[in-house]
Amino acid sequence: MTLGSKVINYADSSKVLGVYLDSELNFKKHASYTLQNCWFTWNKLSGSTTRTAGMNSSALSLLFRTVVLIKLLYAAPLWLKHRLDYFKDLLARAKLKILGSQFHISGVMSDMLTGVPPLKLTLDILTTKFILKGLKAGDTMTAKLYQIESEPSHHFYHHTTIVKRYLEWADCEQNGDLGRETRRRSFVRQCDLMTYDSERFHYSKEDMDAYFSKIWDDYVRASLPDIMRGQTTGLIEDLEKYVDTGAVAACPLVTRSMNRETSTRILDFIHGHNLRFQNFAFSVQGRGQANEEPYCLECGEQLDSPYHKLFQCTAAGAVTALRDQCLPLSVCNANFHIPLIFTRDRNLKHKFSLLVSEVYDSLAFGDDLLTQ
Repeated sequence: MTLGSKVINYADSSKVLGVYLDSELNFKKHASYTLQNCWFTWNKLSGSTTRTAGMNSSALSLLFRTVVLIKLLYAAPLWLKHRLDYFKDLLARAKLKILGSQFHISGVMSDMLTGVPPLKLTLDILTTKFILKGLKAGDTMTAKLYQIESEPSHHFYHHTTIVKRYLEWADCEQNGDLGRETRRRSFVRQCDLMTYDSERFHYSKEDMDAYFSKIWDDYVRASLPDIMRGQTTGLIEDLEKYVDTGAVAACPLVTRSMNRETSTRILDFIHGHNLRFQNFAFSVQGRGQANEEPYCLECGEQLDSPYHKLFQCTAAGAVTALRDQCLPLSVCNANFHIPLIFTRDRNLKHKFSLLVSEVYDSLAFGDDLLTQ
């Protein structure tokens, strides 16, 4: 194409307000650009941190959430829904780095220990805020959203279903079961956002935080088998009562004052993915290649595991007092990590960190035996 004496070349994409719009509106170019940008930033921030030196998991998590994740989530309601898979490897490797783990762990467990929620849930909350603000923005924007709601084939139709889930929750919080019945009738008979007046679209930070905790709690409860150890039959209902994702941020396991080595040790005992735990070493190496059962290298009396090291190993020395103080955790046996992660008892978490340090110091954690 020519305009006067100048040739205008065709472009398959254009950057508008920081977002690449391509000819097919699939946002692949923008997703690739964002991924590259996030990787570069994260590598710069975390490159000097190892398992035993550098920033602890609390500091790394804060940097990831406030620097890298902010870049990823820019204008996310417009483009991220169909590009979530692009960022799986980034999130998995970043969480691995934050935790200082030697091996990848369950996604649900890494979410809890890093304090970084699942990306899909974060996107749902951003989308909810985006649509609610749009519904209060004025006639033009509101009319467009009403139009989208009436067209199931529309690219953003899914956004209206997300906001309806929030409105249903808000009704139930305000009106109890009556609110639930009102929303059910509205969904089945009308499914129309126009049934709400503009005040129904108002939300506060406290409302959104409570809703986010609710949907994250539901997600964790549905995924409990992924983070449980040992026999799970009959235990899920007993452990569901502990789930409180709000405690992850309100009362973190790793405080900012801890050094990197201490935070890594504590997290190793919680997720258990460390070759010094013989039960995990056997699961990695394969039982068929081993000549013995995975007994504890120190006491040799029982099968090894994080729970055994903390609460049973007789070679641990004078840690009985700390074990008694952490007794509320030991009642869950191998699943002690679940009430620990979700408790709001700062003193209990502090006692647990002391117990981990004492076990490390008294056992040398098997390093001398592993080299024999």
